[in-house]
Amino acid sequence: MSAKLFLSGALLLILPLVNVDAQKKKTVLEKHIKTVTVYNEDYEKNNGRQVKDSFTRFDEEGNVIEEIEYDEYGKVKKHLLYEYDKDGNKIKETSLTPKGTTASVIEFKYENGLKKEKIVYNGSGKIIQKKKYIYEYQ
Repeated sequence: MSAKLFLSGALLLILPLVNVDAQKKKTVLEKHIKTVTVYNEDYEKNNGRQVKDSFTRFDEEGNVIEEIEYDEYGKVKKHLLYEYDKDGNKIKETSLTPKGTTASVIEFKYENGLKKEKIVYNGSGKIIQKKKYIYEYQ
């Protein structure tokens, strides 16, 4: 009984979050948001000292073009750059090291609005993985 109640409560908490994420781009456009910086105040580890948690930058179309995640001490843990085509499809994702050098690059190719290929390169530009997407129609 309590497991069902807990699961129902968890779903009620998750469902509104899904809706917020779906409207994120719309909200970014409507509010003319260019960046969002999130700060964390951890009272157990940092005595309530404010530490940068994440940073997100948007382009004029509302697409995320940069994301940075920080560790509990405010040091860069994850840094991603994104590029989009004229249709809003993500065509490139670059992962940077904490020092700002390229760790990996993922390129996405599309045909008729559908993802056709995903190519992953290491920091030196060597292909390390390739995926092809094949669609069947009726």
